[in-house]
Amino acid sequence: MKARFNRIVSLILALLTVCLLAVGCAETGVTTDAETTAADETVKETEAETTDAVTTGAETTEPQTTEAETTAAPETETETETETQTETETETETEAPHTHTFGDWTVTKQPTCTETGTEERRCAECNEIEIRTVEATGHTPVTDKAVAATCTADGKTEGSHCGVCGAVITAQTVVKATGHKFGDWKVTKPATDKEEGTETRKCSVCGKEETRKIAITAPKTSTPKVLGTKMTAGDRVLVYGECEPNSVIRTVINGNEMKNKSKDKYFYIEMGIGGKSEITVYATASGKAESAATKVTVTPDGSQTGNVWGGKDSRIFYMPTLHFLISARGDTGYANNFAQGLLANQTMPKIQEATGKETKLIFCIIPDPATGYYQEQFDYIQNSVLNPSSSIMGVFNKAVNGKHKDMYAVDLLPTLRAHKDESIYFSTDTHYTELGAYYAYLDIMKIVKQNHPNTKVRTVENGDYNIVYKDVPGGDLCGIAGLGMNEVVPFFEANFSDTGSYYISKRNDGIKSAGFGPGGWQRDSVLNDSNNPTAYFIADSYGCYILPFIGANFSKVWTNEGVLWNYGIDRNILTQNKPDYIIFVMCQRNIDGNYGNIAGFAGSI
Repeated sequence: MKARFNRIVSLILALLTVCLLAVGCAETGVTTDAETTAADETVKETEAETTDAVTTGAETTEPQTTEAETTAAPETETETETETQTETETETETEAPHTHTFGDWTVTKQPTCTETGTEERRCAECNEIEIRTVEATGHTPVTDKAVAATCTADGKTEGSHCGVCGAVITAQTVVKATGHKFGDWKVTKPATDKEEGTETRKCSVCGKEETRKIAITAPKTSTPKVLGTKMTAGDRVLVYGECEPNSVIRTVINGNEMKNKSKDKYFYIEMGIGGKSEITVYATASGKAESAATKVTVTPDGSQTGNVWGGKDSRIFYMPTLHFLISARGDTGYANNFAQGLLANQTMPKIQEATGKETKLIFCIIPDPATGYYQEQFDYIQNSVLNPSSSIMGVFNKAVNGKHKDMYAVDLLPTLRAHKDESIYFSTDTHYTELGAYYAYLDIMKIVKQNHPNTKVRTVENGDYNIVYKDVPGGDLCGIAGLGMNEVVPFFEANFSDTGSYYISKRNDGIKSAGFGPGGWQRDSVLNDSNNPTAYFIADSYGCYILPFIGANFSKVWTNEGVLWNYGIDRNILTQNKPDYIIFVMCQRNIDGNYGNIAGFAGSI
């Protein structure tokens, strides 16, 4: 109010000043346009301001100016102006400073847990405003309780959140379900050989139970029979016996357990013992439960064969053949010189000069069972065996091939290894079976077909042969080691009549086979109406099982006197019969580092 009053007084004084100026001008009689204009504008402004400012609810009197008043105006106005200015200045100088009268603070923006707010207040007299910041309130923690994991449901750790805004303060983490803690299965209903049974187990934490079926009980495998034992070498013993065919034999001795397969219905297992020992033998046939136990006590008596050793899965091997597995390595340089200098440069030209044709020479060195079944040796043998591919046999085969266009060597090791799970070797004998001889014969005929593609080859697949398995007395290893063992082995029966004179029965058991040994064999064989090539056959004892296949597939076959073990070349056979092939068959163990037997054959012409 005081401010408005002051403004009104100032306007009145300005108006009086204008009037005084007007009177002065009248007295002198001089009025300038600028003064007149300025006076008019001042009057107008004064009137306007007076109208707006003075009118405060009291009456407003329009000023009336008479000539007399005009005449006396200068003096009066001067005095009034002086007084007014004095009063105004006095009042201005003495007026006390304004003190705000603020009201209460009022929130204009509410603060949150994480953001600040604001509030303000106003002066009651001058309406001055003050504003200030209100701090954020901060979170209000609320605990989120931990949840224990169960056997099947996940749990959570303890955490927290804000009770106002819901924000997570401490996150809860997942605790994985513990899973059931089941006890042992307990039979609730035994199975029989006609009905399934059941068994249950229970979780020790939550008590959940599980039930499963027990299969109908399989019949037990027949209890194996131990037919005999024999000390082989050192502290090792060979246990042999009879069981259900193709069983897994589990033997336990002095707390040590081993598993081997039977060979058909017989098993021959070598194991180590330490002094007098009890051996427990179990058998499990396919689809049956394990048999009852058979026990035998073995007491080392100082006697041992020294000539045989056992392998995995009922394999027995001839001890002297170990030398070409462990120490008899081939000399590549010597073998190449031997094959080139003697066989290719001397023997082959003499053979072809005698026959007057390009007679072919095929060497077929048969791997010994110890090499053919290399991976069936026990670890104590395998750890001492060198790489079989570096054997005298392997080096010789590589040296022969490529030295002369009509000279070949058959590498039978890959073929026999491919059929190792078949009965290609005896377990009680040092030779291959007729099945092993059959695979060797097929590899020989592959070479023959290269040069005589129209040669007819008799095979099992073509229906030319049937394979039958017979239970026969054990072979030469039984005699060497004094073992009373039998064996089931494959034999071939021919489904054709024109077999040649070599394919005749020489056994007393009715098996149509050449059998072992050349006794009574004729020295030649002729096939009727055959266009197959002819052959001159020279071999050791491994020739006895392959010769019937050769005799049934070459149109004519000639052998030396005695048929087997005679390695010299009969020049008369070459000059008179002019064979297409000379086939030389010998077991791996009958060749040495100097190839003595082969050298005798090569130099005999």
